[in-house]
Amino acid sequence: MSEQVGCGIDRRSVLKTVSGASAAAAGIVAAATGPEAGAVPVLPATSPDGSWAEPSTVPVEEGWLAKRLAAGDSGERFSGPGTGFSVDGWIRARVPGTVLATLADRGLVPDPYFGLNNLQIPDAGEVGVGQYTYWFRTRLDVPKTAGRHNGRVFLDLRGVNYKADVYLNGSRITPEPLTGMFLRRKLDVTGAVRPGGENVLAVLVTPPDPPGDPRSGVGEFEPAGTSCQGGDQLIGRSVTAQVTAGWDFWQPVRDRNTGLWDRVSLNFTGPVVFASDPKITTEIAWRGSLATRAVVSVTASARNTAATAFPAQLQVRIGKRTVKGDPVTVGAGETKVLTAAVTVDDPQLWWPHGYGTPHLYPVTVDLLGEGRQSQTYRADIGIRELSSAVDPTTTGRKFTVNKTPVFIRGGAWVTADALLRLSARNYDDQVRLHQQANLNLIRVWGGSITERPEFYQACDKYGVLVWQEFWVTADCTAGSSNPADRQLFLDSARDAVRMLRNHPSLCLWVGGNEGPPPGDLDSRLSALVQAEDGTRPYVSYSTDPDAGLGTGGQFSDGPYGILYPFQFFDGTWTEHRTSTGAPQPFTPETGSVGTPVAETIRAIMSKADAEDFPKVTQATWPPNKAWNFHLWIPFFAGDSTTKDQLVLYQQPATLDEFCEQAQAAQYQQYKAMFEGRNAAMWRWYTGGVIWRSAPGWTGLRGQLYDWHLEQTGGYWGVRKAGEPLHPQLDLSNLAVAVVNNTRQDSKPTHLTITVVGPDGRVIEDKTRQQDIGSVPAAGQQTVTSLADVLTPNAFQLVKLQLRDRRGRLVADNTDWLYNAPGPQPDLAYAPLRNLARSHVTAHATRGGSSEGTVEIVLRNHSDVIAFHVRIQLVGARSGKRVTPFFLTDNYLTLLPGESRTVQGHFHENLHEQTELLISGWNASLEDSGHIPIRQG
Repeated sequence: MSEQVGCGIDRRSVLKTVSGASAAAAGIVAAATGPEAGAVPVLPATSPDGSWAEPSTVPVEEGWLAKRLAAGDSGERFSGPGTGFSVDGWIRARVPGTVLATLADRGLVPDPYFGLNNLQIPDAGEVGVGQYTYWFRTRLDVPKTAGRHNGRVFLDLRGVNYKADVYLNGSRITPEPLTGMFLRRKLDVTGAVRPGGENVLAVLVTPPDPPGDPRSGVGEFEPAGTSCQGGDQLIGRSVTAQVTAGWDFWQPVRDRNTGLWDRVSLNFTGPVVFASDPKITTEIAWRGSLATRAVVSVTASARNTAATAFPAQLQVRIGKRTVKGDPVTVGAGETKVLTAAVTVDDPQLWWPHGYGTPHLYPVTVDLLGEGRQSQTYRADIGIRELSSAVDPTTTGRKFTVNKTPVFIRGGAWVTADALLRLSARNYDDQVRLHQQANLNLIRVWGGSITERPEFYQACDKYGVLVWQEFWVTADCTAGSSNPADRQLFLDSARDAVRMLRNHPSLCLWVGGNEGPPPGDLDSRLSALVQAEDGTRPYVSYSTDPDAGLGTGGQFSDGPYGILYPFQFFDGTWTEHRTSTGAPQPFTPETGSVGTPVAETIRAIMSKADAEDFPKVTQATWPPNKAWNFHLWIPFFAGDSTTKDQLVLYQQPATLDEFCEQAQAAQYQQYKAMFEGRNAAMWRWYTGGVIWRSAPGWTGLRGQLYDWHLEQTGGYWGVRKAGEPLHPQLDLSNLAVAVVNNTRQDSKPTHLTITVVGPDGRVIEDKTRQQDIGSVPAAGQQTVTSLADVLTPNAFQLVKLQLRDRRGRLVADNTDWLYNAPGPQPDLAYAPLRNLARSHVTAHATRGGSSEGTVEIVLRNHSDVIAFHVRIQLVGARSGKRVTPFFLTDNYLTLLPGESRTVQGHFHENLHEQTELLISGWNASLEDSGHIPIRQG
């Protein structure tokens, strides 16, 4: 029978009327008759006579509808095929996704990331969880062969938040609600599906309860001098993402991420199935530092779902090699452990970024029943040896990969998107941004989610290590009463370990943020990780001094505001010290400013709010409500800690000037943050993590790129400090050093030191040339000092250039400073705002690649520098930014007569041609900087 389709929904039941929104724009199903559109396509599963269907997994992502729970609703009726179901009042739903993401997609709530819109959306903690208790419904096409000859059909739910009642074909198939945001569910629906017939799935999803109140007695959460770390802490009772109740960097997510937030799929198997994810480990045989052989071992628990015994075994394929394990008879309903191992001679190793290639081996593990494929598991593994422990020299945590110490340059990550609109491509883009910033570790913060396999696949691909925290924050433990259901927490943790343990990028399990899991959870988590993984350490919490992550005291992290750049070199950037008086050797969080470019500011708030940029001092804080609501932090710290680094250039008159100066200040701040650690590598420090590297929403603090994936000036400073061979100037004592960020001694180079005066012209008699010998691997070498070269009490710009023996540029680095001890005087950097115009030319040539590539050649034809030359990619017709744009350099300073070549990569724009838009503080370019990209 055809399902009857109607239309109409009372938007006022969701929110006050959104003016100008039509039913079509909202995605409300239009009136029509006939089968529902968007039924899930399932590839036919074929098999030889007398055998079950070939195993396959099919995503269930299309054709979903949603509606809020109402009196009289019935899951049996909603899931009953041929019952005359009407979609009247239902809306098209995003799955994977959340209720709020669906409502935003459909225009039923305003974009929560824009301006003050989030204040218009009802909060679950204020109005109750019923506001976001929703049905999700779709049709499934199940092939006729499914379930034959002892074959099974499973409904896999990779993430439901928070409770779910599941109905299929008119029957409830979950006697009790499925509970927990992070516990995957595999439901055997073999007896409930109708192969070749009509199948309807309905799921009722309820938010975490209690959802927590973000106001926490301080009024609507707008942290201008207030703090809302999880609101009233009640969100911590559930095993869910605590950040959704609001934090000092994150506005509340009004539905608390309720929904089918991760993948839903149908899994067709034979009778013998994996009881959990197979465990794949590697053991390397070494001859000195050379890996000569590796054994890849696979262990899997096999469960027999049939009524009769089956012989089962593992078949493992790596490249051209296929190995079978010993067969084991698995009785009806039994679960037994199977093993197999493959030897790889002369293995190519997986290395973290900067230390080598992150080589991956595709592995296929077939579970055979009676010699036939019953289920398949696939993974890309990395052969590598990993450890971490407290370094006795510094007392910081030291990470080692393949017998090589790795100096950690990390970024803290909350999630890719606050509304959990996740995709493999977005994960790939964001992890690639981290890798190209020369970061080699991402810390997944405990107040958010267990990151998804697609995130880890990107980290595996790009060689970015990951430390993964469980769902504990010191802010939301409520003494020791949270979480309420300890067993659910442990079950979820066990499942997370099994899901992620085969990823080579995963390097550390951490119990919680800034405090251990309460009660006996800590010891039980430690034992669980050892039993289920056993190849990586477990650390109780992110600032644990016993693990080399703190220096005593629970909150030995931070600071979180801007500092004078020289402080990162002389060690005064932190109050946390070791017993020897040295600065904290490994910091899990060091935060600072994060103001995006002007184009982004205009995209996330009204024109009036954007142009009313902060003109604040400590006495006039806070800025206007929109900037404050997006959690902007200033370029000063306290009354006297750090004077405003943005107005050192001048008092900006426009938003564009404000954001230009913000990028310059951030470039200087973040570059110094990492260069200071370079200067005392292995002497004071083993590494550190910035808070935060990724935005997750349209916030205005602590980020290296913005919601639109455009990099800030701080991003390019971080990238510069972490380049393989890096010349740098110590801003505390004017020493010049060369830093080797690789695992091999460097080749000899030649260093040119150029000093530029306040007028932007080179001071020729201060130019210095010096040959540089080999710099040890993962180390640094001081080569000279400019203490007697730079003019005292004056502004100067210093450029360092390293070239190889053929004269080719290896690396360069630019600093600007007022050469005097202590804080800079007012308007110390004003000369950069008063430079004469420089004539810059640019040429762009298209390259051949599976993605868009462009080679950009810039040249300064003037006798003054061209300061902070910025490269953008835009639509040639629309002028709209194209992001992300992966460049090898940006915000360049070009000396007189200097030419630089920059490589760019981007996703092809299928809608219009692209061109470059190039600008600079004092750069003059033809056609207002619009540069066509010519075919190479």
